[in-house]
Amino acid sequence: MNKISKIELSISIILIIAFCITFIFMKTSELRTEEEKIDTTVIALQDVNRFFTIDSAIDKYFSYITLKNDESLLKTLDEDYVERNNITTSNIYNFVGNYESNIKSNLDEAYQVSSYKNIYKYYVKVALKSETLYDSTLQGYNYYIITINENELTFGVEPISETIYSNKIKEAVS
Repeated sequence: MNKISKIELSISIILIIAFCITFIFMKTSELRTEEEKIDTTVIALQDVNRFFTIDSAIDKYFSYITLKNDESLLKTLDEDYVERNNITTSNIYNFVGNYESNIKSNLDEAYQVSSYKNIYKYYVKVALKSETLYDSTLQGYNYYIITINENELTFGVEPISETIYSNKIKEAVS
């Protein structure tokens, strides 16, 4: 191999290495940019379909509570919430409450608080009513974070306090 061929080969190798480094740098930059695109704007829910999806999740959650279906109820709770609080089927009602079968839930308010890669979080206010054959009496309100994962077609429920709800919703009103 002559001297010119060695120089050409060296330059080619250097160019290939530079191209690979540039390509890797661009891909990691894209990933970092993608990770930073979590939308945390608090907005009032206006999508009717999403409203009914959240309402259905809340109905299912309350039906599991009133039917005392511990396993299914545990599956509807947000995984992080279950982990943080070491919730099991034996202590689940300490965290979700214990309601009679005549309690009905109605979604009163919902605010989208974040979205990222088809995973949406909503802060919701739920009116609880005690219903009899002839009467419906407001029992109060409960507050939740509902996480909807469109990638896996699942949802998670996390009970929260009125204070947490109010503080988060103030961002939307302000």
